Amino acid sequence: MDLEFDDPKRVTVGYLGVPGDRTFLLEVEDDTHRVQFVLEKAQVAGLGDLVAQLLVRLEDRPASDWDRDAMSLEPPFRPIWRVGGIAVGLDRETGRFHVELTEFVPEGDTEPRTGRIAMDRDQARRLAAHAAAIVGEGRERCRLCSRPIEPDGGHVCPATNGHGPLTS
Repeated sequence: MDLEFDDPKRVTVGYLGVPGDRTFLLEVEDDTHRVQFVLEKAQVAGLGDLVAQLLVRLEDRPASDWDRDAMSLEPPFRPIWRVGGIAVGLDRETGRFHVELTEFVPEGDTEPRTGRIAMDRDQARRLAAHAAAIVGEGRERCRLCSRPIEPDGGHVCPATNGHGPLTS
């Protein structure tokens, strides 16, 4: 592992930009370092969902209320690399959740860097809930095709074969 956070004081996800043009980040901080990684929206959704599924196995669930301000990303925003792969697991002996990250590198380039984050159950609850919340802050979806509607209201819906009024 290139980076290991065995006892982080904070693990969160967030984004920069506006719906339709957002950059998602995973941020982890311990007593000496704060590191940010670039993620895709689907990776944030998947990470939150996988952590939520592991919580269910422990007869627990994501937080229903959490301090959103405490989960905000902290400037400066300088991600160290883009995440290509994510693995999530649970150590039943310690009760800690593990997230392993692998850097995205084009084929044939250098060996990808890796990182590991260990979270306690409270951190996992907040991360799962917060991930679901920020992913849900995206653009409004078309009621016919579920594709995103542009901020200016523009949308050509395949369900109407490009004809008819725009939906909202």
